[in-house]
Amino acid sequence: MSINGALQIGQSAILASQAAIQVAGNNMANAATPGYHRQVARMSPSRPEYIGRAGFVGTGVQLQRIVRTVDTALQGRTRAAIADQNAAEIDQRFLNAIEAVRNELSEQDLSSRMSAFFNSFSELANNPNDEAVRTVVVQQGSGLATAIRELRTEHANVRLEIDRALGATVRTADGLLDQIAEVNRQIVDAEQGGSSDANALRDRRDELVNELSQYLEVSTVEQPNGALDIHVGSIPVVLAGESRGVTLRTDASANGTTVSLRVKADGSSLNSESGQIGALFTQRTETVDPAINDLDTLARELAFQVNRVHSQGQGVRGYTTVTGLNRVRDASANLGADAAEVPFPIRNGSFELHVTNASTGIRSTVLVQVDPATMSLNQLAAQISSAMPAGTGSASVTPDGALKLDASSGYELSFSNDSSGALAALGVNAFFGGSDASSISVNAAIIDNPRLLASGRGHVAGSNAAALDIAGLEDLSVDALGGRSLRGYWQSRTTDLAVRTQAANTKADSTRLVRESLEAQGQATSGVSIDEESINMLSYQRQFQAAARYIATIDETLQTLLTIV
Repeated sequence: MSINGALQIGQSAILASQAAIQVAGNNMANAATPGYHRQVARMSPSRPEYIGRAGFVGTGVQLQRIVRTVDTALQGRTRAAIADQNAAEIDQRFLNAIEAVRNELSEQDLSSRMSAFFNSFSELANNPNDEAVRTVVVQQGSGLATAIRELRTEHANVRLEIDRALGATVRTADGLLDQIAEVNRQIVDAEQGGSSDANALRDRRDELVNELSQYLEVSTVEQPNGALDIHVGSIPVVLAGESRGVTLRTDASANGTTVSLRVKADGSSLNSESGQIGALFTQRTETVDPAINDLDTLARELAFQVNRVHSQGQGVRGYTTVTGLNRVRDASANLGADAAEVPFPIRNGSFELHVTNASTGIRSTVLVQVDPATMSLNQLAAQISSAMPAGTGSASVTPDGALKLDASSGYELSFSNDSSGALAALGVNAFFGGSDASSISVNAAIIDNPRLLASGRGHVAGSNAAALDIAGLEDLSVDALGGRSLRGYWQSRTTDLAVRTQAANTKADSTRLVRESLEAQGQATSGVSIDEESINMLSYQRQFQAAARYIATIDETLQTLLTIV
């Protein structure tokens, strides 16, 4: 080997050790930098030189590449854990929110209010003619209806909070996708030819993908040119240097408002089962919407069951005019048709309309036949008018689709024996109006005159039959509620919610521990150890010193040769 070759060996050693010292120093400088991955200087021997029969001799060392220490499999598991933890925290947040809204363990919860309402009818059964007790029944009913409406509003507010959170998180995720696409372009430009890695840019991209994992469960595929494709499920949202974007679509229908996650580029549907966005969709569709439906179902059955009994009973006095509390959409459509939109089912049957002369007490009874398959509300009103004794009253349909009955001066109206359910369905002589939790209310006519409150049946003075039947509804099995009572249904749904809430609390804790464990493993692989880097720096320093001494030795040899010459 020539003197020049020997000097080249020393030069390569000095340059390599200098670079390695700089890498170690950079690691120590970024020991506390979030998202930084420890870098390692990879060295390899230079190509050896053939020197004849003796064989090959080395020509020094070369710095092959400066690489990041990254476990891609562990990185993927960590991102999945980040998505799971954020999803669990969202589940915990909104399940606890619904549980707090219902507040079932307080003295003013819905179960307690229902019990107080039905108990007031028990008191009315004991004192059916007591005006004060009648007023208490009306107050309890109004309080229960108000509590249901307010609870419905609070449930809807939780759903509105979810919708707002969805809008904010989707916009944030869309912005992150744009940033990842931009960093992809920068990495591809910086790594052209593949001779080196843009480690700082790659760290930045990993941080962005980790942040994106908080919102969406993503998977990654790295391309040969260094670009990273991002997928949600099997659908790409970032391809090389282009973001396809995500957006939130809101669709309004007769059944309510639905929201969905879409790819901005082509409108295709995305289904993320984890991360904040996936959990928000889950809470909207599997917690809040069912909770609202449960409340609507309870209010609907409460109104119908109470009205079913009340509409066939009589109060201390009858009506001079009565208007149904429930409207139909099309008064000319058959009562059983969808176009009529009668809120409760009507069967083929009949009910009795009683017209009483207030001064003489003489009562006429009219049997009204109801066939929902062939009869419209207009036809029902016409039949009632024609069947009523001449000069005693008439029936009509209001412009907004309600059945209205008017008694002539000196007459009163009352009802009984309804086998069709038409009176309860149309809200005639009803205690409650409305068909869901947002619309339930006590009949204004009864509020104004509690003597209209039906407590008896058969027009028997002092009868308490209707009041007893309504009081018994609290524990009555209802087919529409799966054989449970009104109170039992609500308590079972609330208990199910409590079980899910407890499970969500446990899951939030466990997913946090999993994430912390995986991040600790990642730190063991990619984190910077000051002690280790200090040792590496001492080693590289010794290498540099040895290379410098080697060059000095070659220089002395060269000087000796020159002296001889």
